[in-house]
Amino acid sequence: MTAGEPIQRLRIYLSERDMAEGQPLYLVALERLRREGASGATALRGVAGFGAGHRLRTAGMADLNQTAPIIIEWLDRADRIARVLPTLDTLLGDALITIEEIRAYRATLRSSGPFGGRAVADVARGEVLTITPGELLADAFERLARSHQPLLAIIDGDRLVGVVTPDDAARFGAPPLDVLAELDGEERAAALARVPAHPLVNVFGEPRTIYIESSVAHTVSMMVEWGLDALPVIDRQGKAAGIFGIEQALQAALTADRSSERVRQAEPPPPVSLIMQMLVPTITSRTDAATALAQLLRTPSRLLVLVDGLRPAGVLSPAGVTRQLRAPLRTAWLAALAGDGAPLATLAEAATTGLSAMELATPDIPLIEARASEYDAIRTLLEGSHQHLVVVDDEGRLAGLVTRRGLLRALAQESSG
Repeated sequence: MTAGEPIQRLRIYLSERDMAEGQPLYLVALERLRREGASGATALRGVAGFGAGHRLRTAGMADLNQTAPIIIEWLDRADRIARVLPTLDTLLGDALITIEEIRAYRATLRSSGPFGGRAVADVARGEVLTITPGELLADAFERLARSHQPLLAIIDGDRLVGVVTPDDAARFGAPPLDVLAELDGEERAAALARVPAHPLVNVFGEPRTIYIESSVAHTVSMMVEWGLDALPVIDRQGKAAGIFGIEQALQAALTADRSSERVRQAEPPPPVSLIMQMLVPTITSRTDAATALAQLLRTPSRLLVLVDGLRPAGVLSPAGVTRQLRAPLRTAWLAALAGDGAPLATLAEAATTGLSAMELATPDIPLIEARASEYDAIRTLLEGSHQHLVVVDDEGRLAGLVTRRGLLRALAQESSG
């Protein structure tokens, strides 16, 4: 909220004795405003005054049996008041509510972190890919792989009853979904034949969700705490209304309009060197393909950076390798990805062909300098649709790795700071 925006002051006139849901009405109203994303509101207790009966009332110690008036004062953008106010109609009944246009001389707010005061509704992805509870696991994984969405919503009628995510694939014997997207029809069918033929209703329970008017900062903190890459967004009726994932969080941070806010930032955005992962799994570019593939399978992150001396020369990832391989090595690789150890012997045969790790690598490495800012990293990731960036120092030597999840954790820390 800035001095140039249309600002309104809304006042709600209540009595101290008004109750709702077993609590004072003013507390319930404040909680509703907070939940709906209001910038801020305050409940004021009247100390003296009179109403239509012209009886003077005071709130001194001698008047403990008196009922003091309560005024909730809420200053916010006009568009937000117009959106949120109707949600209070049932709660407030016939309470007097006034709205005034405000001319702000200064409307500088305290810095609210990398997301400003944005709500999930401002940035959530509106499209929701859905599936019914009776469909099979394999069908869900195939649909999710083709869509490149971060989750698949299981919908029973109008009700959200579960979600399928890429992380679920490994639990049920499917290959990583980015690998599945690289396979032809016959290969995909063979890979999904390993998945148990269970209907979704038998394996997925009530999902974690986020309310559409929740703040982006709160939502990001929840995603980090729960270890999730995305959450389904629900509206006031509890229906699926969109998706909020790491991509939306990074976009919210990048597009937050700081230029119009008269807020002094305490510190500039952190450099990449402070948020990067310094321990990077590496292998030399001259390593044979069999050794490199076996090491890639053993690496928890399923990512290897190929180095030539101290400089990054390429990247190995399961999806990238799958694009490069041809039968019979490709068949052995897919079986090994599915957890079958026997094909590792077939992978070893590649060493006799002279195939090197560099021939399987993705050579166009997304690079960023260690001294670049956090926002430079976000912009580079989003513009190139990258999942990670290789960090180099001033002389081009490998310094670290920045991932989308790592940036999300950094933004969550800044929001809570």
